[in-house]
Amino acid sequence: MRVVTTLLLVGTAALALADPFRPSISDQIKLGKEAAEQVRKKEKVLPDTDGRVKELRRLGKMLVDLIPAKEKKDRPFVYSFDVVESKEVNAFALPGGPIFFYTGLLDKLKNEDEVVGILGHEMTHIRNQHWASAYADNMKRQLGIVAILTIVKANNDIFNMAGAADTVFGSLPYSRKHESEADTVGFDLMVQAGYNPQGMADVFTMLGKVSKGGGPEFLNTHPDSANRVKAIEKRIKDSGKTFPPERPRKPEATGVTWKKGWATLGGKG
Repeated sequence: MRVVTTLLLVGTAALALADPFRPSISDQIKLGKEAAEQVRKKEKVLPDTDGRVKELRRLGKMLVDLIPAKEKKDRPFVYSFDVVESKEVNAFALPGGPIFFYTGLLDKLKNEDEVVGILGHEMTHIRNQHWASAYADNMKRQLGIVAILTIVKANNDIFNMAGAADTVFGSLPYSRKHESEADTVGFDLMVQAGYNPQGMADVFTMLGKVSKGGGPEFLNTHPDSANRVKAIEKRIKDSGKTFPPERPRKPEATGVTWKKGWATLGGKG
């Protein structure tokens, strides 16, 4: 999401980072809070009374409650859950705790297990400080590029520049690693909460269809949907466990089902 990326970059530039290569826990919380406030100003965020928001927050709180006490003490992130009215099929996490879902994504989720699968994935990005790591990697790459361009300018060698730039920009394992880690830890969290991890696999199957499969994995910073589904289903099989049936969405505070609640509250369903 370009708007959020810009906000984070501008916000980071304004922070006096203790470590210029890695934002601290407090930096991440402050930056995420400020970015979330800007998202709420720029996007159509649904009100607290909306049934979709209530459901998302109920499930989000359930997962937050499962985080170990020591982790909460060491990494006191402030989790929040909001829904943006948009046809975009997306969800994203900001450093420090804010998580946003788009109605375009919620419209396509069939049960609570799928919602929890995405929540667990996004929460892992926050819990494991993936944004801070990505920021640090990016800063180091930028310094590397500056050094490369300085050497190239001195040597006036376009071929050296092309090869060196490929080395810098072609290093994508960190993002792949973070996405795979978010899948793995999110899987464990939803199982701990008593949900069926097949829901996570089903989400990625759906996303693969929506994106029409995307490009080859080596051209992408994220593992492609097909490979993610295979990895999740392999874990399910290897566990040897029988997981509970996937849970249908529960009635909202309005007393109507999730899908009917969307229609009642102005959503599509």
